[in-house]
Amino acid sequence: MEQLTALMSCMQQLGVRLLDYTAPDGTHLVLRAPEPSQSGQLALSEGAAAAPLPAPDAAPSSQLLASMHGVFYIAPSPGEDPYVQPGDVVEEGQPIGVLEAMKTLTRLEADYRCRILSILVKDATPVEPGMPLFSVEKLDD
Repeated sequence: MEQLTALMSCMQQLGVRLLDYTAPDGTHLVLRAPEPSQSGQLALSEGAAAAPLPAPDAAPSSQLLASMHGVFYIAPSPGEDPYVQPGDVVEEGQPIGVLEAMKTLTRLEADYRCRILSILVKDATPVEPGMPLFSVEKLDD
């Protein structure tokens, strides 16, 4: 039972929702993680604000979202400067953060030219696909 509990905890941390396993002896095991609750997502978002919201007269803002499950990092490695800070203008394809999943690092890049208004997630926070990471202002060329 302890091993199953540990396995399910790992599944939750990695964002794995279904595990279908057949052992060499033919034993078949299916584990399904519970669906994430809205309250859990809201609690993570509420505690994650890292910068103030833009002033009411600011241009309309958009968000850059997590592309997959993982742990979000704002800098290439501990002790290094962050990729971006509020107020920075970034070009399409410019690195803005890193997602780590299963010991693999995936570089996050800006989807379009924009100004970073705020960082919505604290460094080293687990994220899910579609979770807002940055509030940005789209910039025209």
